[in-house]
Amino acid sequence: MLGILVVYPLLDLRRYKQDLHWYLRQIEEVIIQVLNLYDIAAYRDEDTGVWVNGNKIAAVGISASRWITTHGFALNVSPDIATYFNPSIIIPCGISNKGITSMEQELKTPICLHEVAQKVQTCFENVFNVPLKPGDDLQ
Repeated sequence: MLGILVVYPLLDLRRYKQDLHWYLRQIEEVIIQVLNLYDIAAYRDEDTGVWVNGNKIAAVGISASRWITTHGFALNVSPDIATYFNPSIIIPCGISNKGITSMEQELKTPICLHEVAQKVQTCFENVFNVPLKPGDDLQ
């Protein structure tokens, strides 16, 4: 298992706000709220995504067609960063002057991907003020 939680929400932004920048910031807010639940001080940066201590912990990529969203985010829960993000092989998000981190690396303890997925679901419901239906599991 890679230890990366990938979430691609499909939302009709006509029911929220027809503004992709707003949507991007809401997705970042979901991630920041999840990380705050683990006492990880996360924030936005000039580069898209969510950051911790100058290192990217979540990549966000959004798209929409007729205001229906596609794409989403990837949250580094417990990936083997040295293997999967080796700078001689890949430059994550094309940003070469900043590092990559994970929840497990920040907490210095193993973390359950399923537990994080459940917290993402709860924070998503709160940020977007929408209950997810049974079967909409973020797993």
